[in-house]
Order: sequence, then C-alpha cells, then structure tokens
Amino acid sequence: MRNVVRLTASATSALPRWMLLAICIIYASFGLFGRDPWKNEDAAGFGVMWTMANGSVKDWLLPNLVGKALTADGPFVYWFGAGFIRLLSPWVDASNASRVVTALLFCIACAFIWYTAYLLGRRDEAQPFKYAFGGEPEPRDYGRTLADGALLILLACFGLAERGHETTPELAQFAGTAMLLYGLVRSCDKPVQGALVWGAAIGFVGLSSSPVLVLALLLCTLAMTVIVREVRPYHLLTIGVPIAVIMIGAWVWTLLHFYPDDGEWWLRQWWRNSFDSFSGSPILALSYAFKNLPLFTWPAWPLAIWTFVSWSGLRRSPHVAVPVSVIGPLLVLVILQSHQSNRLFM
Repeated sequence: MRNVVRLTASATSALPRWMLLAICIIYASFGLFGRDPWKNEDAAGFGVMWTMANGSVKDWLLPNLVGKALTADGPFVYWFGAGFIRLLSPWVDASNASRVVTALLFCIACAFIWYTAYLLGRRDEAQPFKYAFGGEPEPRDYGRTLADGALLILLACFGLAERGHETTPELAQFAGTAMLLYGLVRSCDKPVQGALVWGAAIGFVGLSSSPVLVLALLLCTLAMTVIVREVRPYHLLTIGVPIAVIMIGAWVWTLLHFYPDDGEWWLRQWWRNSFDSFSGSPILALSYAFKNLPLFTWPAWPLAIWTFVSWSGLRRSPHVAVPVSVIGPLLVLVILQSHQSNRLFM
C-alpha cells in the first residue's frame, strides 16, 4: 500500500527556521530559571552537580550528594551541569547555572527529532499521492512539513511541561534516544555517518542512565536490522559499537584505575540497581502506566496509532518500523518497573 496521503504543494508551507528555534528556546527556558526545585529528584540532580562543582576528582567520577552515593544513573548529565556551574560562577548562581544544561539538552533533543522526521519524510515510500498533472509537494518540502509537525506535536505533549524542565538524567536519556533515532535513520542512506551518530548516542545514554536502558536500545537496534532492510548492521557493529564501548569504557577504566575499591563498589551497585529497578510486578506498573502514560504523552500517542494504522502496507518501511522498534522495548521497561514512576515516560 503506497501513497496513502493526498496533499498539494500549496499545503506544505514550512515554518521559518528562526521561528522553530525561537519556539524551542522559549519552551525550554520558560519557567526554568529563578525558581526552587520542583521535587526531590530535581533537587537531588542539582545537589550532585553542586557537589561535583565544589568537590574533588573523586566526586566527578563517583556521583554523590554530599557524600551519599547515587547509583541509579551514570554521571554524564551531572558533569555537564557541574561544568556550567563552574563556568558561569560567580556571574550566575549555581541553581540557575545548572539548569542551562536542561535547556541545552531539550533543544538538542528537539533538533534530532526535527531532522529525523525530515529525513523520513523525504524518503520515496513516504511521499504523498502523485497526481496525473502534478501539483504534489516536492520531497524536501513534504519532509519539512512533517518535521515541523513532529516537533510541534512533541512540544504539545503534556508530560514535557514538568519533566522537560528538571535537572535530572531523564532529559539526557531523552536527548540520547532522539540522537539514536537520528543515527538509525541517517544510516539508511549514509551508513558510516549514521553509525557514528548511533554509537555516540549509545555511549551518551550509557553514561547518563543504566545498563538496562542501553540493553533495551541495543535490542531495538537488533530488531530493526531484521525488520528494516535499509538499516545495515555491518557499519553499526564495526563503527558504532566500538565508539559506544570507548565512551563508556573510558569512564569505567578511569574510575577503577584511580579509585579501585570505591569504583568497584559504585559500579556493582549501578549494575545491581539497574536490574532491580525492573524486577517489579508488571500488574502494578501496568496499572500505573495505563492511567498516566496516555496523559503524559498526549497528543502524540493517538496520532502515532493513527499513523500506524494508516500505513498498514508499509510497516516495514523506515518511517514506521524505526519508531515502533524503539517504542517496543521501552514500553516493556515501563511495565517492568519496580516502583510506580513516570521516569521512563520521556
């Protein structure tokens, strides 16, 4: 089934780039600065950044909150926030300086989402119905229209209003996943460039989250190489995987080299807590997700389902199969969480 969309060229006018950029910056920064942390996770994230910025090398390698180790997520987002605290001091107070990373990560995620949708919208199989006498939009114009729509739908999602303005690792994981999507889509036409981005995204997510989330994203990539023939596994394995291993391995090696005892304990807890976080009762987590996930992701989820149904004949094409392959493993993690939480809803 092809050409399910009927659209004329006049209906695909794109928003100016400056307007999209302004919308993202305003959304990311509005309500972000000049306030106290909203809840414990927001405060804890800032606390780890502050501890790093005012502490020793050990504090940078072993994330902790004034001596209390936090082993749920990797250190990358804390490094980023602590760096801005050091860079902007004394002109900007520490709490506001740490939130600069939140705004940057959100805008980076928006950029990857836009370019991913743009690349998918340009593909031949996604093009609208071709009229006998012309008049359909050009692939680039159609891709820009879809990318603009995807970004605006993302910004409209209810859950981003809170989670998108916190100093927590979830936003870094969100940006890393958006980067991974872009790398996979880019690899369809430029395998080397796509593999480089994909490998960096896996490393970024690994340094910002937990081993389980990395394994889930590796699983979704494996599924894509089977389902989507355009995604080539060779370059991902030979280029992407080594990049991810080097990024994560550099931190692990440095940690174990300089602080072998504390580093081994921290990494063991990081690994154990990662799997313990997804060993709960699926019934409780599923009940929580059933009540809260639709609201958190509104209005994206009904449009996604509508798209999946509309493109019933092209479900193995990249513009349908790539997003679905990523959604699948992450939804499994959502219903396996030990505690009722919206941490993974991003």
